[in-house]
Amino acid sequence: MAAGRRAPRTGLLELRGPGGQWLRVLLSLAEDALGVSPADGPGPAAGPGEAPAAQLNGGDPGSSVPEALANIRRTVRVVKQDVGGLGISIKGGRENKMPILISKIFKGLAADQTEALYVGDAILAVNGTDLSEATHDEAVQALKKTGKEVVLEVKYMKEISPYFKNSSSGATVSWDPSPATLQKRSSPLLPPKELRDARTVPLKMCYVSRKCLPTDPEHRYLEVCSADGRVALFLRAKDEATAQSWLSAIQASAGALVPRVKEELRAQLAGAGAVAGRDVKHVGWLTEQGSALYEAELSFALRSGTRLGVQTHLFSLESPRDLALWTRLLVDGTHGAAELVQEVSAACTWKGQDCTLSIHIDKGFTISTTEPGLSKTILLQQPFEKLQMSSDDGTKMLYLDFGGPEGEIQLDLHSCPKTIVFIIHSFLSAKVTRLGLLA
Repeated sequence: MAAGRRAPRTGLLELRGPGGQWLRVLLSLAEDALGVSPADGPGPAAGPGEAPAAQLNGGDPGSSVPEALANIRRTVRVVKQDVGGLGISIKGGRENKMPILISKIFKGLAADQTEALYVGDAILAVNGTDLSEATHDEAVQALKKTGKEVVLEVKYMKEISPYFKNSSSGATVSWDPSPATLQKRSSPLLPPKELRDARTVPLKMCYVSRKCLPTDPEHRYLEVCSADGRVALFLRAKDEATAQSWLSAIQASAGALVPRVKEELRAQLAGAGAVAGRDVKHVGWLTEQGSALYEAELSFALRSGTRLGVQTHLFSLESPRDLALWTRLLVDGTHGAAELVQEVSAACTWKGQDCTLSIHIDKGFTISTTEPGLSKTILLQQPFEKLQMSSDDGTKMLYLDFGGPEGEIQLDLHSCPKTIVFIIHSFLSAKVTRLGLLA
């Protein structure tokens, strides 16, 4: 053993093989790799309440949709559960130039129990409300605001569904998967020869999770996926404590390699145009949820304003530490961007006159107009300290109140005002942080 390297941690766990068979394996955790080698004897059968392997993580990816359903409008009645709601994730929306699509159906929850909904179904209407032109956020709200019983009008989109089905991690990937292998993942085959040989999984930028398999009543499952996604190990420990111990150990080893990854990224980005010279603050894995309909215990949302409305991305994480780290880095990054940009301007209409609204992190708010051939005329100027209230109508109007004799200022921004609203909030947060306070 090389000097300064700690002894590998070893232990017996079970690896889920093709067909759902559990195989006993010896894990060996070194500083930069996880070794897996076969042990004698098969693993035990699934415990009480455990789903067969092909049903884990939202259904059998090999299941097929009847050909007769393609492009046929169907009506499906779903009764919500107290826990888990509809039990689906959705993607798409008008802003993505896509219909609202079911991207995931969670095993055992309400949508799955109907046995009439499929990944790849486009949701055309909810309780009679048309969603054909809905944004992603509008669809999420429409689905959340329904009562106990939900009537969905859907149509199976055959040309789109393969992209969602292939992303399911509910089946085991063998060591070096080829396209032919991936098509056979859910077949009840005997363990392939490569599973009888010792292998190693590089830990650099690997993904480790205990939340990839919702049907885990005893909390014993663990997933380790290589950075390139070519190797995914679905492991089962003898109890919850052992699973958590291995998760922490693998995460610690992988985390110790992150500084090396950051240095490699900096070297690759050197001289890469616009991104050159920018520091890489952190690198790691997040899970983006298709919608907020299946809420993770540890999650955060990124909301950005666009001309068409607010775009929301919901991410889930593995631990409270990850949540605290990522949210703090993102807040710090927002403050850094505010200090870098300093000022943002937008065209607007005030009192029937075409104007420019400028927001400066230090100078505050300026409303001005420029006539052809003339210099800029300042119509109003106020510092951030005078701002008493700001609001918007979510469509095009921004309302600012500085407590002055002019009263509430109503600005028509001609597009969704959320971009400017979020910029105001970011500038204020950065100014508070300057004072040594935590924003």
